[in-house]
Amino acid sequence: YSIGLPPLNTTLIRRMLEETKVYQLLRGYRNIPPANLKLLEEVLLRFSQLLIDFPQIREIDLNPLLISEKEASVLDARIAIDKEAVFRKFEPHEHLVISPYPKKYETLWTLRNGQEVLLRPIKPEDEPLWLEMFQSFSEESIRYRFFQVIKDTPHEVRVRYCNIDYDREIAIVAELTEEGRRRILGVARLSIEPDGKNGELAFIVTDKWQGLGLGTKMVDYVLEIAKEMGVETVYAIMLADNKRALSLTQKMGFTLEYLNDGTVKGVLNLKDENVKCGELARLQQPDAAEKQVSVSSKEIGRPQQTEASLLKEGVST
Repeated sequence: YSIGLPPLNTTLIRRMLEETKVYQLLRGYRNIPPANLKLLEEVLLRFSQLLIDFPQIREIDLNPLLISEKEASVLDARIAIDKEAVFRKFEPHEHLVISPYPKKYETLWTLRNGQEVLLRPIKPEDEPLWLEMFQSFSEESIRYRFFQVIKDTPHEVRVRYCNIDYDREIAIVAELTEEGRRRILGVARLSIEPDGKNGELAFIVTDKWQGLGLGTKMVDYVLEIAKEMGVETVYAIMLADNKRALSLTQKMGFTLEYLNDGTVKGVLNLKDENVKCGELARLQQPDAAEKQVSVSSKEIGRPQQTEASLLKEGVST
C-alpha cells in the first residue's frame, strides 16, 4: 500500500501508485493486458478533489475498485460523515494538512529585454524543468548557491525542492515559454521556520538570464508574499566573495553581518515601515549587482533540514 495526502496531482498520484505491490501487475502480466493507468490516475485525482471540496467526509472506503483497459468501476462504497462538521462553517482548505497550489500568486512580468515570464509557485511536476535549469548553471553559480560545486542531484533531492508545503515554504519560479518549449530561468525560495515569524531566503538565476532584473524581481515578490503570510524577519546566508549578491541584498534593505566561517548573514525586518515589498523591483536600477547573483541556504542552528544540508547527503561532486 502507499499513502498520499490531498491535494494530489498526477505526478504525486503516479509516485504513490509506483510504491504499491500491485503496480507491476497493473502494467500487465504475462498474457494479461495492462490496466488503463491514466484512467486510474484520473479516478484518484477526482477522489482527492472530493476530499478537498467536502470537509464533512470523515471516511471513505471504495472496495473493490475494478480497473480495466477501458473503464473503472467501483463495486462497493461506504462513506462516513462527521455529523458535527455538517453544520460547521469551514474556512477554505482548513481541514487539509497540505495547502493546495496557490494559483493566486501567478503573475506575468516583463524582463528588461522585453520578454515576458510567468512568476508562479513551484509544482511537483516541475522536477524535469528544475533539473534542466540546474544543469545549465556554471560552477560559480552553483558554488554561490550551494557553497560547493555539485555536478548532480539525486531524485530524492529534486523531489524535496519541487514538492513543498505551501504553508511553510515559498518557492517562486520564473517560467519562460519559447516556441512551445517551457523552461525555468530561476527560483527564489523562502523556508519558513516553525514559529512562522522567521524565514531563510535563497535564490538563483540561470547564467544566461542574469542581468535582466529577474533576481531582484523574484526576491521582491517572495518578500511581498512572506509579508502577506505574517513573516516578520527574513535572513540569507551568502559567501563573502559573492559581492554582487551582497550588494543586491544590501540595496534591498538587508543588514549584513560577517560571520567567522567566511559567510555573510543578511537580515531584513519586514515589520520595518521603510521596507516596501512590491516596490523594490520597480525602484531597482540596472547595474552590475544583477549579474551572477545567487544566495545560498545554509544550516545555522535551525531544527529542520535545509536545502544545502539535503544536497550534501546525496550528491555527486
